[in-house]
Amino acid sequence: MVFLSVGIRSRETYDKLYEAGARAILLRFETSNRKLFEDMRPETSFDGRIELLKWLKGRGYIVATGFLVGLPGETHEDIVNNILLTKEIGADMYSHGPLIPTEQTPFENEKLVNKTLMLKVISLSRFADRNSKILVTTALETLNMDMKKKGLLSGANSLMINVTPKQYRERYNLYPGRPDKDKEIMENIKETLDLLYSIGRAPIDLGL
Repeated sequence: MVFLSVGIRSRETYDKLYEAGARAILLRFETSNRKLFEDMRPETSFDGRIELLKWLKGRGYIVATGFLVGLPGETHEDIVNNILLTKEIGADMYSHGPLIPTEQTPFENEKLVNKTLMLKVISLSRFADRNSKILVTTALETLNMDMKKKGLLSGANSLMINVTPKQYRERYNLYPGRPDKDKEIMENIKETLDLLYSIGRAPIDLGL
């Protein structure tokens, strides 16, 4: 399955990509708080992004979407509304993760998100949408090496494994401390399978 992560594009572009064989897309809305969104993305439209996500769902794409936890000014009410918006969009997969403070970004001096809060967000998402696919993101693992396991035990049921060849990974350096950046592909796959079996899970694909 071809899974896209190419940001905001025209519907015409997404139509062409679908016709070319793409069937899934990762596109977060980042926050349901309109003011926070406008502060982060002053050149884009909150309503336009939500409308695009719903259109992509109607077009036939498998939609993975969600939000960042830890944005400056974010409240617990915002987090609950983020979860409810993810459900309203009809997300096939919930993808939410912590804000990772990164050099040369506006958020480089922010505090790292509390691990317990992230696990609570996963659990609340499971309560809100019992049939959803909830992803353990690589950013979640950055908080702590045990977070992949804890995330799965808190309600998550989906993983994405990094299969980018090592020589190309430095070209996709989103944030510091990615836990899989130095691992061989087969080592990463084996560790993930071993983890799933250790907690009584069986590896399958999306099954959608």
